[in-house]
Parts: sequence; structure tokens; C-alpha cells
Amino acid sequence: MPPSLSYYAAHYQAYPPLVHGQVLRPLSVTEFTEVCELLLATARPHGCPYWLLDGRADSADRPGDVYEWLVEDFLPRARRTLVHVLYVAFVAEPAFWATLQLRSFAQPAATVAATFRAGWFTSEAEALAWLDQQRGPEVPQESA
Repeated sequence: MPPSLSYYAAHYQAYPPLVHGQVLRPLSVTEFTEVCELLLATARPHGCPYWLLDGRADSADRPGDVYEWLVEDFLPRARRTLVHVLYVAFVAEPAFWATLQLRSFAQPAATVAATFRAGWFTSEAEALAWLDQQRGPEVPQESA
């Protein structure tokens, strides 16, 4: 089991396969990178490429090179580790989302489509629906 962090909660659920992460307070740059490693450590034993990340308690106030590291280093490494395209549904406050759009970090370049696909949402229900669409019919759903 991956270590827990006082500022971030992460866990794996089996059905449907999902790594769920939640920011508990705004993160520093160092904490942001630690969270990424925690998420990968949580996903690795299960080979789970479906991530729901709730960042509503976070802020978009971090240097652009952090997002460059995310897209250019971390996400390709996660793709290689999990041997699947990574599907990441981000849930954020509307202001966070707007800030990332202004800084052109919200839409990854087409060249990374083989590495990961991301969706940005303001509600968890929308994010989960998007992840279900990405899974397709081959993933069994738990019966109600």
C-alpha cells in the first residue's frame, strides 16, 4: 500500500477500476510532484490507468514548468509503467480551470494523445461519466 500524505488522499477501487485522489489543501510545487508519485504508486500494483483527481481544494498558482514536467516527464513515465494510455479526469473549481486555460495548460498537445487523455470537470459526476465512456464496454460494472 502506498504511503499516505497529510495533504492528499489516494486510494484504489476495484470495480470499476479507478484510482481516486483528493487534494486536502493547496499544494506546494514539491507536494504536487510527491502527489503524482503517490498516484502512480497507488495505480502500479493494479495496472490501473483510470484516475479521478479531485483538486477542488488546490490552486492553479504554480509555475508553468511544473505542468511541463507533468506532460513531458511524469505522464509518459506513468504510461510506460502502467502499459496503458492513462485516462485522467480532473475535478477543479471553475476559477482553477479558467486559469489553466489562460495559461494554455488545460489542453495537452495532440502529440501526447498516445500517452494520456485528460478531461476537466467541475463536478465528480461528470468526471466519472467521462471515465466510464473511456473504459468502453469491456470493463465489468458492479451490479446494483
